Amino acid sequence: MKHKKKIFTISVTVFILMSVTSAFLWAGEAGDLVKQSIDNGLRVIKDPALAGKDKASERRKRLWEEIGSIFNMEEMAKRALGRYWKDRTPEERKEYVELFTELIKNSYLEKTDTYSGEKVVFLRERQDGGYYKVQTNFIANTGKEIDVDFSLINSNGKLQIYDVTIEGVSLVNNYRSQFNNFLLKSPFKALVQNMREKTLKN
Repeated sequence: MKHKKKIFTISVTVFILMSVTSAFLWAGEAGDLVKQSIDNGLRVIKDPALAGKDKASERRKRLWEEIGSIFNMEEMAKRALGRYWKDRTPEERKEYVELFTELIKNSYLEKTDTYSGEKVVFLRERQDGGYYKVQTNFIANTGKEIDVDFSLINSNGKLQIYDVTIEGVSLVNNYRSQFNNFLLKSPFKALVQNMREKTLKN
């Protein structure tokens, strides 16, 4: 139960962060990219033409169109599968990545409906070769500050997020733990079927 609560907390924060007021005092290339994505998401969230429960599906679709490209879903999915990735065929990898992407979208985009003026403040940016880390503070309306790090990778000249760490808890590592526990008891096909069933419920 405690494990699931951590995952839920990360889930809520990841996509709310894509739709909050940004206050970046200084940022390099990676920081600018994160800020731009936040601002793009905020425009969708605040669009009067997309307001209301009856517009939820269209609003979430538009939001993913705006922010989806900043996420390297294949890299995220690969890291989440961990050591089991190397044994997968190209066909298995393709289906798995598609299902992983749908799970992320279906599970988390709805959380942005709870936006109520939260803020994210840029702290610093670090680079190590082709890897970048953008450190921010998520500031809730209560004034509570939550440390959030965006990990980005330079993939063929394009910077993309491959992980988000909230208060020291990694989104990718959480999924890797879940998948590893599942695959220790069941075959990969069973994992894919489980993921497929979850996407069909949404």
